[in-house]
Amino acid sequence: MAFDITNSIRYSGIETADTAFSKVLIKNMFKDSTFKPGKTFTDKYYERAGQIMVRRLGKQAVEVRDATSVDGLDFKHTQTRDQLLTIVQKDALSRSEKIYNLIDELRASGKSVDKANEVLAEWTEGFNVQCMQYLLAPTKTEGGGATRSSNTTASVDSKTLIDSILSDRKQIRVSGGVADVLIISPDAEQFFLTDWAIGKGFIPETNEQALKEGVIGRIFGMDVYTSNLIGGGTPLDSNMTANTGDAADCEYIIYDHDTFGIASTVEGFRLVEDDKTFVGSFAQIMSVMGGIVTNPALAIAKVNTAVAP
Repeated sequence: MAFDITNSIRYSGIETADTAFSKVLIKNMFKDSTFKPGKTFTDKYYERAGQIMVRRLGKQAVEVRDATSVDGLDFKHTQTRDQLLTIVQKDALSRSEKIYNLIDELRASGKSVDKANEVLAEWTEGFNVQCMQYLLAPTKTEGGGATRSSNTTASVDSKTLIDSILSDRKQIRVSGGVADVLIISPDAEQFFLTDWAIGKGFIPETNEQALKEGVIGRIFGMDVYTSNLIGGGTPLDSNMTANTGDAADCEYIIYDHDTFGIASTVEGFRLVEDDKTFVGSFAQIMSVMGGIVTNPALAIAKVNTAVAP
């Protein structure tokens, strides 16, 4: 007996149950994208190379001599104490996803470009997580992560938080740097936006585009970024695991953005059409990156080891 499939299922090219509910989709929640070239790190070390040598110049003191003594006006020759630091691009970040034509047509989003945007967003999340790992890496003389703050007790209110920030800011200034970036955890952000923020020098950011990048304002000449890359927890429905180790216990990081170098080579984002093994395409992106704090004296991370009394 002949079987007529057209009479066995209901077909409509205009509307389906999925597309009817597309407007109530909840988008994925990602880790904050706080790392921006020229703002929260420098990419001046960018080169298409696996290993980048950064020259860090030391200095010699100007010699003071008695001009009336023998040979007092002769030059004494010296040589600048320079040091080579290495940024190794060894961390490969990749994301590839199949986009099945048939399934994508029935998907609530209704557009394959939504899937591609999701792949880009997830790669960006991975890039930011990797940047934070560089910033919180153990400090090394040849270039590692940020110096740990001498204050390791969790802040209990806005005053204790600001006192700690000012103390670390002073250390960076004494070391010859200019602290222009402050990244704070969501817990620290709460202190900023409550009692202390009113009339105390914190200028909140109201520009919507800036808020999307995590900028919540300025204080003491620093751009203030809030980031769920540090502090407790992780966004709901995220594939990223909860913050652990120093990241979980980090209250804030204050630094001169010129001392935090990221070298990243993005191979490019692409949509590979008409794959032979299935009906559909790939959305793919790949990069190789590395990063260091070139001068640990100009970057300080407050990592709590003691609970506030």
